[in-house]
Amino acid sequence: MFPSSSSECAWPRLRRLAVLAAALAGFAGTAAAQAAGPGLPWYTERPGPYVLLAAGGTQYEFDCRSSYYYYDDCAYGRSGAGKVGLGFRFGPNFGVEGTWIDFGRARIDNGRTPRDSLRMQSLGVNAVFSLAFSPGTEGLLRVGLADVRHSRSDDAGGAQRVFNVTAGLGLVLHLSQQVALEVGWDATSGEGRDTGTTVGSMISAGLRLAF
Repeated sequence: MFPSSSSECAWPRLRRLAVLAAALAGFAGTAAAQAAGPGLPWYTERPGPYVLLAAGGTQYEFDCRSSYYYYDDCAYGRSGAGKVGLGFRFGPNFGVEGTWIDFGRARIDNGRTPRDSLRMQSLGVNAVFSLAFSPGTEGLLRVGLADVRHSRSDDAGGAQRVFNVTAGLGLVLHLSQQVALEVGWDATSGEGRDTGTTVGSMISAGLRLAF
């Protein structure tokens, strides 16, 4: 356990993504209008609810040694992951989304036999900002807050839940007004009772259905 890891390791990247979200929100409307142009079948202008089902993989970073807000060394773990989302699009550039993410269970190498395991799960709400690239494709930026459950088998204090910032990026390919494919990246951090901070980053691909 490395007590200095809790804020130094987790927050610099999440803070940078929050700043990027604010910047993109400022010019997303203008850029989307220019990309769509008059008369083009811009599928994403259709407001309404949608669901997202996705699967992929997670990389965990934990037990980081750090000083002066820089990484010196971290341990890594990998696992499969899954994501379910329910959202509502209010227009071409903004929506709200509720998501549940299971970052998966990873085996970790901490010198114990058998190896211990690490798992994070999150349930949260995101603001979703959209940027049009073409009449059928768009980029997404998600920023929100989630209830994050952090569990490590070598944590004597047991699982712990905390509210933390979440951030994500996505690329959506619209096949029709109802069906789209999405590739995404989502990240957040969890806190162990005795084991410090873990950052989970998930890459996923999935199906998005609008109603």
